[in-house]
Amino acid sequence: MAAISITATQVSALPGAVTMRVKANAAVTNIVGMAVVINSSGKAVPADADALATAHVRGVVTAVGSFGKVTCIADEMLEVVTHGPVKLGESAILTPGAVVYNSVTAGAIDETASATSGDYPSIVGFNLSDRVLYVQPQTALPVVVS
Repeated sequence: MAAISITATQVSALPGAVTMRVKANAAVTNIVGMAVVINSSGKAVPADADALATAHVRGVVTAVGSFGKVTCIADEMLEVVTHGPVKLGESAILTPGAVVYNSVTAGAIDETASATSGDYPSIVGFNLSDRVLYVQPQTALPVVVS
């Protein structure tokens, strides 16, 4: 698995995207563009396929607090696209039509699901083009067994 390389300053929600505002659980560098889950406190944390508690992706972060920020502090408001199109870059970084999954690297997304025993791959969405991800999280989580 190789996580998709995203430049946080090039990420944006596109027209038609459904968003929600949620507080960050903790400080995270370059959180814009990351897949997140909502924890039991109702706060966003980076998604991670290594553990069930952090595997079920709820959306992709497209903004932090004020315009232009890419790093957040604890309890800072985030804009999270829960369904719809998100531009992930200015150059071709995606394979059109490919399904996108959470990664075993916290917050990262990948076009290949983890096949490691005990991981919880979760669909984030699919690529509309070489720059646009359509966020459409799945509702069921498989566990990889070998």
